[in-house]
Amino acid sequence: MLHKEIKVLLVCNAGMSTGIMQVKLEEEAKKKNIKAQILAIPISEIEEYLNDTDCILLGPQVKFAEKDVKKMASNIPVFTINSQDFGLMRADKVFKQIEEILS
Repeated sequence: MLHKEIKVLLVCNAGMSTGIMQVKLEEEAKKKNIKAQILAIPISEIEEYLNDTDCILLGPQVKFAEKDVKKMASNIPVFTINSQDFGLMRADKVFKQIEEILS
């Protein structure tokens, strides 16, 4: 169980397709009584947010950038959301991954 507020970046090409996942992840956090600040952004803005995040989730459409994002983020966990979980908006599974990574 996470005891502090978590800050998560949800990254895609333009920041739009992740908007729905953002809302669903916020609902998941609320169900678990976890304070979470989840921000959906386009990949072009990622550097602006690196100093203030605990975890970076990449939408499947930007999986190609995972290696570069990991270099940029150095000590921040980065993972690409499973394309089926993303397509079906399975926020419960994605949030479980966040919890595992940050525990």
